[in-house]
Amino acid sequence: MARGERELERAIPDPLERFTATPRPLDDTPPFVWHGSIRSPEMAEQAAYYGDGFFHNNIFWNKEHTGRLIDLYRERFEHYGHGSADQAVVGLGGQVFMRPTKEQAVREFRPYFDNAPVYGGGPSLEDFSQHTPDSGHPEEVIERTLTFSEYAGHYQRQLFLIDHAGLPLKTVLEQIDILGEQVVPVLRREFAKQRPTDASSAHAPGTGGASPCLPGARAGRQGLLVSVGAGGLSTGT
Repeated sequence: MARGERELERAIPDPLERFTATPRPLDDTPPFVWHGSIRSPEMAEQAAYYGDGFFHNNIFWNKEHTGRLIDLYRERFEHYGHGSADQAVVGLGGQVFMRPTKEQAVREFRPYFDNAPVYGGGPSLEDFSQHTPDSGHPEEVIERTLTFSEYAGHYQRQLFLIDHAGLPLKTVLEQIDILGEQVVPVLRREFAKQRPTDASSAHAPGTGGASPCLPGARAGRQGLLVSVGAGGLSTGT
C-alpha cells in the first residue's frame, strides 16, 4: 500500500456501530435542520433535497444574489415533492443597531463597525447599510426588514446579528430590549398580513406545528420567528 493510501485510510474514521445518541429527540421528533448559505447554490439544492430549511445570511450580498438562491431553493423544494414553493421554509439574516435617531445610531456604532474583524477595511457603514437594516431608528429597521419579502417571498425566520464587533454587554441588552419592545411586535403583525394562505408558518413541515427546534411552535404560535444572534448562535423571541 502506498504512503498516500495509508494516510487516507487513517484519516477515514471507523463507522459507528451499536451507538445510541442521548438524549433522544423530544417526543421522538428529530430537530429541524437549517442549511446556512452565503453564496453556494449547492447548499440551496441540498436543503431542498432533504426538505430542510434554507437560511441565507443576507448581510454580505445584494438582494439580487439572495433572491436567486432563495428562488432556486423554493423551485427545487417543490421539485422534490415536499410541498409548494410557498411552503418552503426560509430564513434570512440581518444586522441592527438602534437608537432614537439615525444620526445617534451611526455615531455610536461607527467605531465598532470600523474596527470589527469582519467589517473593518471593507465597504463603509453607509454602503453596508444599503443591504441590511443596520444602524438607525427602530421604524427604519422595520421598514427595511419588511422589504426583504419583495425579493425573498414570505419567510419564516428572521435572525438579527446584535452581539458582535466588541459591543459592551450593557449595549447588547439594550438592543435586545428595543428589538423586543418596538420592532418584533410590528414585524410579526405585518408579516402575518403578507403570508400566503398555503405558506408554512414558524414550524417545520410534517411536524404538525410541534417542532421543538422552533420555540413557541409547540404552544401553537405561528408566523414570523425572530431571533437574535451572537457568534452563530441564536435564541428565539
